[in-house]
Amino acid sequence: MIHTRHINTLTREALEALGQKGQLIDVRTKEEYEEGHIKHAILHPLDQINSFEGDKSITYYIHCKSGRRSLEASQMLSRQGFDVVHLDGGYDAYASKYSNDETTERHHSVSIKNNIKQLNYSGLQCPGPIVNLSQEMQKLDIGEQVEVTVTDFGFCSDIKSWVKQTGHTLVDLTEETHQIKAVIQKEDISKKKDMTVTHQKNNTTIVLFSGELDKAIAALIIANGAKAAGRDVTIFFTFWGLNAIKKDDKVQTNKKGIAKMFDLMLPSTPVKMPISKMNMFGLGNLMMRYVMKKKNVDSLPSLINQAIKQDIKLIACTMSMDVMGITKAELRDEVEYGGVGTYIGDTENSSHNLFI
Repeated sequence: MIHTRHINTLTREALEALGQKGQLIDVRTKEEYEEGHIKHAILHPLDQINSFEGDKSITYYIHCKSGRRSLEASQMLSRQGFDVVHLDGGYDAYASKYSNDETTERHHSVSIKNNIKQLNYSGLQCPGPIVNLSQEMQKLDIGEQVEVTVTDFGFCSDIKSWVKQTGHTLVDLTEETHQIKAVIQKEDISKKKDMTVTHQKNNTTIVLFSGELDKAIAALIIANGAKAAGRDVTIFFTFWGLNAIKKDDKVQTNKKGIAKMFDLMLPSTPVKMPISKMNMFGLGNLMMRYVMKKKNVDSLPSLINQAIKQDIKLIACTMSMDVMGITKAELRDEVEYGGVGTYIGDTENSSHNLFI
């Protein structure tokens, strides 16, 4: 039997206790687990769930990133005779609730030292904070730490990816309402044996720069096809491409100045994006959508829904959002946020990269 509870109905202590008892199962990928996980949670990816062997006399609590994969895993385990609880909301909801606490072992595996150097990059947009931090790290001795304060909310994802690529240690990461603080320790990367990049043949990354409907549809068709073929897929939406991940209904915002001008010029929803040829003041868009419907070709919102259902990673470029005055409220709830560091981190493990 499957029971469903929201993950945040359980306290952090209760979840960690379940993990210690071997009852808390994380069905995300190994890479997602390493980025952050509930302490003591047992990793068992969805694509290997059929091999799960456990005690059928106890209850297992299943979670993923947001709840879609864990529901599928729960259904599969239930059919095998296990008693399971599907934890809706997943790690995203948990991490959001405990963003100022010790949500991962990795953040606090090294203690914060006294009198560390303070770096304030408030107001700088991507890639400014990462570039400046990289330069400062070169001046430090091995084992020294710095505390960085950043207002670009994409930095939270960028710094996790950056330390993974460089080999330095992320000692602490705190996300507050208007700023992010990170403590990084310099490591002797010349002695690290695990810095060799392993290219995985089943990863695809796509940069969607275009704001044209036909190109966005092509990108999503490729992404969904690649995912269906077994690849892990990331789409990085930047500048005009951000229009593709706007909500289906226009969100009312109180914008002013240049942000208001952008808002008037940009399409309010994905279906109103122009096409690259013969747009004819919007008539071409209507004609294309009419033909697509007659030929049973999925619309752009439908393709986005497919991508979300398949757990394709959708990342919005925070620098582009800031430049164009696009807010989080206008974008789909499933979208993640990051900058160049996040994108480069994903391409490190990808053998298939597209720019559209």
